[in-house]
This record gives sequence, C-alpha cells and structure tokens, in this order.
Amino acid sequence: MSNESSQRESTDSAAYNLAQPHGARPLSVDGYHQTVELCGRVACGWLFRYRIICSLDIPAYDQESFAGAVGCLVADDGEIRDLSGPMFIDMLHMLA
Repeated sequence: MSNESSQRESTDSAAYNLAQPHGARPLSVDGYHQTVELCGRVACGWLFRYRIICSLDIPAYDQESFAGAVGCLVADDGEIRDLSGPMFIDMLHMLA
C-alpha cells in the first residue's frame, strides 16, 4: 500500500470517527435509526450521507418518512456541518 493511500485511509477513518457520533443515532420512532456512510473526499473535507434504517419487518412502502439534513461535511479542521438536500447534492458534484 502506498504512503498516500495509507494516509488517505487514516484521514477518512478519522473523519468517520467524528461523523459517526454526530449522525448515527436512534430516531424518535421505534424501529428506526440513522447511520452515516462515507461518500468521499471534497476539497474542504469529507462528505457523509445519512441513511435511515428500518429494523421492522414491514414493506418499504409502509415505512415512515423522515425530514431533515441528508448528510454532513466533516471539514479538514474537524468541524461538522449538517447539509440540506440541495447543499448535499452540490457537494456530491464536487467529489474528488
């Protein structure tokens, strides 16, 4: 493994370790929780998407819908910012 890819993995791992406690949590409706998924590197940090997971045995069309931030940015300085849908889409277009 090259030094550059090793450094990148440790950096995205550090960003994930910040994003996880910020965005992963149970939701207010029983049987649902939110997780974070790494999307990739952008110029100013690391982009993560929030995923809603339903642990109930029900069809997708009967599952609850949730509103709010769709992801977050973990900046290179460690600051975390939640992103609205349009902001998240703009950031997706900037993936390195």
